Amino acid sequence: MKRILFGAVALLFAAGAVSCSSSKKSAGAAAPAGMVEEVNPLSGPQYRSNAEYYRAVQNGVSTERSTAQKIAMQNCRQELAATIQADVKAVMENYVKNQDTGVTAEQKSQYQELAYTAVNQQLRDVQIVEEKIYRQDNGSFRYYVCMQMPKAALESAVEEAIAKDAKLNLEFDRAQFKKIFEEQMAAFSQQ
Repeated sequence: MKRILFGAVALLFAAGAVSCSSSKKSAGAAAPAGMVEEVNPLSGPQYRSNAEYYRAVQNGVSTERSTAQKIAMQNCRQELAATIQADVKAVMENYVKNQDTGVTAEQKSQYQELAYTAVNQQLRDVQIVEEKIYRQDNGSFRYYVCMQMPKAALESAVEEAIAKDAKLNLEFDRAQFKKIFEEQMAAFSQQ
């Protein structure tokens, strides 16, 4: 009698274990036939842009370790530059629209040019958040990098660039610019 009871309990546990393991498999979506999911090692929230930092993650592949690193870093800087320039353009356009005095097309162009120059200078000082390198089956290297730039440093650099231009500085409303810049950064971080 004990053997039958013991066997029944063991059978129940085995059935429970099998049903639990099969539910775990069905919880994750399987990749379509002929495709393999590639995992990005730098994909967590700490690698995404937020209210304080612009961040970008890129990778580079090469048979040379240093070349893979250079490709990834260059791609990362380009992604940061594109994102930042789009935001700076929106800030400058909103700033010009909100000015009480009429801003000429030439002044608008000068504001944007100075802002882009400041962005390019700041891109030289980006910080590496994290980097990882993998050797692939074919012998090549895959290098991942996450880089960031503080938004506050960018704001200061744009303000300083405009302040250095005597003509634009006379008409530059720092408080208005700061307000618009912070609104744009808050909107960006909520995306």
